[in-house]
Amino acid sequence: MRKLVLFLLVSLSLAACSAKKTVYKPADDYKCPLDSPADLKNIPQNLEVFANQAGPSRPLLTPAEQDRMNAAFDRIVFGPWHMSRTSVSRGDAAIPAKARGYKDGLRHWTQEEWDAIKRNANMGAFPSRAQKAIALRNTDLREAPTHDPRFSKPTPNVRENPFDYIQFSLIHIGSPLLIAHTSVDGRWHYVESPIAGGWVDAADVAFVDDAFAARWQSGVFGAFIRDSVPLPGAGLNGGDGKGDIGASLPIVTSDRQSWKILIPVRDPSGFANSAEVVIPANAMAKKPFPLTPGNVAKVGNVMRGQPYGWGGMLGERDCSAMIRDLFAPFGLWLPRNSLTQAKRGAVIPIGGLSAQEKANVILARGVPFLSLLGMKGHITLYIGKWENKPVIFHNVWGVRIVKAGDDNERLVIGRAVVTSITPGMELENLYRPVTFVDRLRSLTILGR
Repeated sequence: MRKLVLFLLVSLSLAACSAKKTVYKPADDYKCPLDSPADLKNIPQNLEVFANQAGPSRPLLTPAEQDRMNAAFDRIVFGPWHMSRTSVSRGDAAIPAKARGYKDGLRHWTQEEWDAIKRNANMGAFPSRAQKAIALRNTDLREAPTHDPRFSKPTPNVRENPFDYIQFSLIHIGSPLLIAHTSVDGRWHYVESPIAGGWVDAADVAFVDDAFAARWQSGVFGAFIRDSVPLPGAGLNGGDGKGDIGASLPIVTSDRQSWKILIPVRDPSGFANSAEVVIPANAMAKKPFPLTPGNVAKVGNVMRGQPYGWGGMLGERDCSAMIRDLFAPFGLWLPRNSLTQAKRGAVIPIGGLSAQEKANVILARGVPFLSLLGMKGHITLYIGKWENKPVIFHNVWGVRIVKAGDDNERLVIGRAVVTSITPGMELENLYRPVTFVDRLRSLTILGR
């Protein structure tokens, strides 16, 4: 099923969305490329503008509702530590039989190379274990035990095609895992994480015993509300790792200047211990962060302008990863892909409506900063209106255009932006029969 979802996402005409860890800049010094859709020039790119329209301090859920959702969030996140065996079947974990795509620049994957990876995976023995573990740092979740990418076309510059189809997702530091299988060379583990199953580098995880799991789960957690927060000692080979929005770690103490938090570290036996690190006060909030338009805008503005990266490629975010990470500090758990995110609340179908009817429903029934607009392969956050038109925040690869007779080209946006539901409508070569707004099919109100 996971491979079917991946295939559907690959085929979309407006690719799903991701984010690079860049420093937030105020909207007035945000510069967009000259060939960007007009929305990026005409609509404020600062989410605080729209939070102020919605009432920045207005609770979007009651405290009781948010606490209930946060408790559900924690049950899902710690789920791998309460499993006696993986729930991923051998069929779902299977590695494709045939070599496909481009490995590096212009070179195809060879069948010999792919067969070697499959032998190392030894999937005939899957699942071979059930060991609790924890992510020591941000780590890639992969379809196969390899760091080498698989591109659908020649890709000498990955920034121009950030779609590695071996990449499933990015696992945050501190994520509970269940190791279900280990490669023959011992360098990779197949894990079940709270969001998906896949292969992770064995150097990025540590085993967890019952005592560590009990201590870790009983803590009060802080959620990162900034990206690229240095975590001394969490990196590989003694370097500093980082904490990003979407991750949460146990709090030891806090004051106005800083938080003292716990990070997982590996002891010589391969098991996890805790170490204390200090981070700035503005890098974290006690989870759950109060869910208000102002706070969602505060976190979203950190992501604004960050580059797109499929499935966490290059440590960045795609559309669903951005939405998922955006709501994590607030204790709202969302699944990994856009299709399932669009079903995670009160769903109002809008697929059969005209463009104007869709806009009317969104404006009348959407809750700014709490509503998702979904289409096949893409998910966005509704944040309010501009000039009486619905406005969305999303990390988007591009809009479909016609170029040199090819009606499946893209005008690349490639980052997290604020747009209308009709981005690029002013373009003469926009692919007109089915545009962005035509593909919208659901309005989902979270927490309802």
